[in-house]
Amino acid sequence: MDVVISKKSCRGFTLVELVAVLLILGVTSSAIMLRWAPGDQSLPAQADLLARNLRHTQAMALSRGVALTLDVQSPTTYAITDGAATIRDSAGALQDFVLDNGVTLSVSDLKFDSLGRPLSGASLMSTTRSWTLSGESSIATVLVQPLTGHVTVAP
Repeated sequence: MDVVISKKSCRGFTLVELVAVLLILGVTSSAIMLRWAPGDQSLPAQADLLARNLRHTQAMALSRGVALTLDVQSPTTYAITDGAATIRDSAGALQDFVLDNGVTLSVSDLKFDSLGRPLSGASLMSTTRSWTLSGESSIATVLVQPLTGHVTVAP
């Protein structure tokens, strides 16, 4: 008995379908690779991290009911302190940070009072404060608004 195999039972992918899928995968992976920064070491990523750490300092000052400072210790390091020592967050992690890949920070400390308001000396901050990060032949600016302490990043 001969077995007859019809063309309809041997269906598979056509060459055009395979090429289309590979093309879509190639375009998608190249777009992802262009946005991927290994270890988040790029200048914009470090500016975003500084902004998050400023917000974190403000939130911790508010939740703990004490004044906390984002203390710039050198052009490449900063920490969250209580005025004397680097503090730990609620998970126990020491709050000190290092900028990588030649990125430097030019600004002074910023203190938040127990209500999360940014201070300038002993009084409330009255003008917008900017923090400049430089490196990779470009600059990023982190802005802190007076009164509210709202933090934004400008490329």
